[in-house]
Amino acid sequence: MKDKIDKIIADYINGRTQAKIKAIESRYIYRVKQDNLGIRTAYKGTAEPEGNTLDKERMEEDKELIGLRRTLELLGALYNTLTTSERRIIELKYKGYNGFTWYRVAMELESAGIDIPIKRAKRIYFAFKEDVSRVL
Repeated sequence: MKDKIDKIIADYINGRTQAKIKAIESRYIYRVKQDNLGIRTAYKGTAEPEGNTLDKERMEEDKELIGLRRTLELLGALYNTLTTSERRIIELKYKGYNGFTWYRVAMELESAGIDIPIKRAKRIYFAFKEDVSRVL
């Protein structure tokens, strides 16, 4: 059964965290109101540059965006400390939405020329997961 830490790591590995950040940023940056009158003002009654500045300030204060950026930074720091084979184990275990089974992970590692037993792969996986849970 997957828990919250698994979901956070899977979102980071599969790029969904970066996509969420980009979606939130674009929601603030590219906010456009239909202008039927031909008047070049924002819908709040302010000038466009002032409205853009206010939107950027709101974006910087967005709690969800701040949390996602923090998560991205912390996971990036932990993930970059792993060796290439350890990264491959984590990527395979979290690949897609459900990840691969341990036997499939071992098979993929063997086909890639990485000779790591399942028991050691599990130890690496659970150690990384424990590190992430401590940091978050």
